[in-house]
Amino acid sequence: MNNSVPHLRRLLINRPLHHHPYSSTPTPSFTMKPGTPIPGLSTILPPSKDPANNSNAPTAKPREEYPSWVSELAVAPPTLAKLRNMKMEEASDLDMRRYLKLVRRNLIKDNNAIAGI
Repeated sequence: MNNSVPHLRRLLINRPLHHHPYSSTPTPSFTMKPGTPIPGLSTILPPSKDPANNSNAPTAKPREEYPSWVSELAVAPPTLAKLRNMKMEEASDLDMRRYLKLVRRNLIKDNNAIAGI
């Protein structure tokens, strides 16, 4: 028997795994109040041609004035924990692809931790 087997077994048992905290609490909504200047856009957008508007920064509108698809942009993708609990029949192709991506990412992190990278 090879002498490196106990050493590898010890590494696999005592290896530091990357555990990511998952929270069941929803993320807070960071909506801006209507009329609030949107920071960072004044440097990339040209100034307003309206003489009544002396501010260069565009302002946030009420939620009703935005198209419905804007609200879908802020939806977070499912976490690995939610994907693991999902039935395969209920998962979409995007969910399956995300699951494989997250599993591979964790495997790479674990292998890097074993290698000491």
